[in-house]
Amino acid sequence: MFSSLWWEDPRAFLQVVSEALLPYALFKFGLYPLPFLVLGRDAYTNALACVLLADVVANVYAFVIIVTNHCGPDLYRFESPVQPSSGEFYVRAVVGSANFRTGTEAIDFSQGYLNYQIEHHCFPSLSMLSYRKAQPRVEALCNKHGVPYVQEHVFTRLGHLVDVMVGASDMRRWPADAPF
Repeated sequence: MFSSLWWEDPRAFLQVVSEALLPYALFKFGLYPLPFLVLGRDAYTNALACVLLADVVANVYAFVIIVTNHCGPDLYRFESPVQPSSGEFYVRAVVGSANFRTGTEAIDFSQGYLNYQIEHHCFPSLSMLSYRKAQPRVEALCNKHGVPYVQEHVFTRLGHLVDVMVGASDMRRWPADAPF
């Protein structure tokens, strides 16, 4: 969709603004709360504030749930591509991701089933409930073959993410001479 890095090319930046940011902002913060204007200016202002707050909360929640599964000093980052469905592909899927606590409907639902990132990266076309069934099998297979399987509480993962973000730690680099 965007051919250049939008922050380096003014035309690409304008394209991002006009094709992505502006339509979203106009709908979400302009049209969406607009019907409340018939109830008065205060109702419209309150509706707009609710939409803004909900957008901020949803984005923070999504960031915490998604990014923490992929960052930390105990996870690997990769410099080179890998052949899909190869042995290295599956090992990278495990060592480059982390799971949160899993196993109950309340936990899984509250995390949008994103607490099964390892299984998702290994088998992206499985259903959410199939991730729950696959998780103990994938973990057992990793343990059998000595592949690190990281599963921690979401807030522990958030601490790892913050450490990487502030430079207190770094992610591991996948070795170029990996035995795969």
